[in-house]
Amino acid sequence: MRIRGKGYTMGRVTFVLEHQHNVLLVVVSVMVFISSCLVGFGGIDNALREPSQRRLCVALSAVATGFGIWASYFVGMLVYDPGVDLLFDVPTTILSACVPVGLAALGWTLALDRRPLMSLVGGSVIGVGAAGMPYLGTWALRMPAHIAWHHDLVAASIALSIGLAALAVWYHRRKVNAGLVAWEGGTLLTLAICSGDFLVRAAAEIQVPPAAPLAAAWTIDPPTLTILLVVVALVIMGAGIKLITVQDGTNRGELTQAKDRAVWADEILRGAEERERLTAELRRQVEITEAAIEHMPQGLSMYDADHRLVICNRRYGELHGIPMEMLKPGVHLADLYAYMVAEGKLTAVPEMSAQAAAFEPEWANQHDVKLPNGRIIEFSRCILPSGGWVATHEDVTDARKASEQIGYLAAHDTLTGLPNRVTFASNLEAVAKSGKPFALHTIDLDRFKEVNDTLGHPIGDHILKGAAKRLQRLVGASDIVTRLGGDEFAILQHQVDAQVSPDTLATSIVGSLSEPFQFEGHTVSIGASVGICRAPEHGSEGDDIMKKSDLALYRAKEESRGTYRFFEPGMDSRLSERRQLEADLKEAISAGQFEVHYQPLLDTTRNTIGSFEALVRWRHPTRGLLAPGEFIATAEESGLIIPIGEWVMRQACQDAASWPNDIKVAVNLSPAQFKRGDLIAMAMSALTAAGLPPRRLELEITESVLLHDEAWVQSTLEKLSALGISIAMDDFGTGYSSLSYLRSFPFNKIKIDRSFVADLINTSDALSIVQATIQLSKKLGMQITAEGVENAEQLDLLVAEGCTQVQGYHISRPIPAQEIVSLLTRYGENMGDCVTAAAA
Repeated sequence: MRIRGKGYTMGRVTFVLEHQHNVLLVVVSVMVFISSCLVGFGGIDNALREPSQRRLCVALSAVATGFGIWASYFVGMLVYDPGVDLLFDVPTTILSACVPVGLAALGWTLALDRRPLMSLVGGSVIGVGAAGMPYLGTWALRMPAHIAWHHDLVAASIALSIGLAALAVWYHRRKVNAGLVAWEGGTLLTLAICSGDFLVRAAAEIQVPPAAPLAAAWTIDPPTLTILLVVVALVIMGAGIKLITVQDGTNRGELTQAKDRAVWADEILRGAEERERLTAELRRQVEITEAAIEHMPQGLSMYDADHRLVICNRRYGELHGIPMEMLKPGVHLADLYAYMVAEGKLTAVPEMSAQAAAFEPEWANQHDVKLPNGRIIEFSRCILPSGGWVATHEDVTDARKASEQIGYLAAHDTLTGLPNRVTFASNLEAVAKSGKPFALHTIDLDRFKEVNDTLGHPIGDHILKGAAKRLQRLVGASDIVTRLGGDEFAILQHQVDAQVSPDTLATSIVGSLSEPFQFEGHTVSIGASVGICRAPEHGSEGDDIMKKSDLALYRAKEESRGTYRFFEPGMDSRLSERRQLEADLKEAISAGQFEVHYQPLLDTTRNTIGSFEALVRWRHPTRGLLAPGEFIATAEESGLIIPIGEWVMRQACQDAASWPNDIKVAVNLSPAQFKRGDLIAMAMSALTAAGLPPRRLELEITESVLLHDEAWVQSTLEKLSALGISIAMDDFGTGYSSLSYLRSFPFNKIKIDRSFVADLINTSDALSIVQATIQLSKKLGMQITAEGVENAEQLDLLVAEGCTQVQGYHISRPIPAQEIVSLLTRYGENMGDCVTAAAA
């Protein structure tokens, strides 16, 4: 601290220790510093240990800390000699003591907060009191001089006091939490107070003006201040003693009583907490139970031994149509029963009776309740030891309907509604074991596969349903009609006598299913074949009877279709032969065992060969050369006709490419080749590979092809015709709608069936049909061909009637491709020689 007069400097203020009282004051100052900090931290530690004494401990810590800060400054002022007389203003001195005490109280209160950051805040507040105390004390000085401040040192003293105080409190709190003592924090706080005080004195410069007067009003001299400091020291020591008293207790008896009271209070508190916990848990369990009961998908009801309602959920009332306002605990079951009967919501339900008989052992604890509205309620009851019961009520209407539907679907065909194969097999086995006579009819729809593939499954489904209805109209009341699958049906004929014999029923089946089916603008004719097995004549086991009936059906389909056959011994071997034939066909396709033979067609207007019809032959490795009639039916049924037909077309185009350019080749098409949908691409591929012009290819189709989707077939034929390929109708006159077909489809040729030519000489009707057909072809601008010409008389008659083309053995038998050139060379252009040679 410098003292500077007006216009001159007096030198530094000296620290005087010559007098004994100054030494004593320094010792007191050190004791005051240390004790005030230790008492302050000790009070805070005690407040943390004894929350009930927190206010008292905070007050004592605030007094000790605040007075320590206050006393430290004034003790320092007493041991300094500024070179002038000093007095202290009483009001300002008292105010300077109150400020650090108040700030210490606020700081310690904040420091007690559990949040770690608050210890820094509380220590900073105490540091504000320590930093501001020297300036308040300087304000209380009265001397004939002025003080000039060095602001850099002022700022340093404030920052150092606040920083060290905040660090002291924070460090102490952290150490206390770790279980350590309070002296480390007290030392830091002592440094905060002393360092700030010393820096303040270095920052002050005393300037003594000439003849400065000394103010003496309301002041106190240094000796009196010394006495006041001793009092403050005693106060701080008293605060420490009080803290020790608070910490240790007034006496052991009070401590024991307090401990007993604490234990008793703790037990009461734990008991109350346990009861509260149990009550809360019970309340939670009740809420969970009520929520579970209320949200059950089933109805729930509980009645006591007196038939009074104990509890129920909303679903119970909804199922039985009872308003919730009636379902109050204590309502009698008889009242609910009377209400439901009166409202028409119940007829007679045993569990709704209030009679004790309802609890007899023979009364079912689980059964169905059928309500007047058609709903089915499944009632399931459990008898309680108290005599009451608890029951669940579930609406199983939809589940029962679904179960019945599943059971029905498992036993019936979904399309026709007839019993299915599984149900029928069970019935057949039961009837077979009874030993009673019966007949089993196995029925297969002819040409159904072609119709289904070409017209589409919806049309096929209509045919199946229509066939099922026709069969049901033919059988007796005790007979069973079933659909075995696909287009196969069966009839179990129980009534077998002279009036309704098996062959009579079979004739009715064939006749009924041969009648055309009409729907959605389509007229479709199919037919049926029937196989019959009689029991017990032909067997007594269900599976054996079914197998033999199938064998009879195969015989009917092989012979002519549209008929029926009874089982006969030896049919097993023929079935094996058919299966072997199918296996051989597959081998023949891969081994290339097929050949194409060609039968010439004579142009009667020019007496020349106009075309050849390609006819497939099978050179079997063991059976020799087989004609189409021996394997084509099997090939069509097995689907093998498709690869065979494609090979024939390719081979025929390749062979025809070597013939004269004016000779055509005719190829027969199967209905199965149309259903594939790639006929046009297949024909063009065969023509392109052979280099044959489309005009030299002629495709022959029968009316069975036209039974398919007429619009689709017509579109295909028109596209083929547009490419230059000729279209011929084969076997004309044997179908149902030939005339309408001639008008609708782009035919270039009509081929009269061989059956009419065979009867041409001996039957006038055949001649009339041939004459009408020839005239019709001329009117339509079509070429006419007569098939099956076997002799010269038939040939002459046909030529006389104007037939322009004939075909048959009288002209030539089908010959291999390598003989065609020699045939054309042999007869040249004059086919009269051919006719004469053939006749010879």
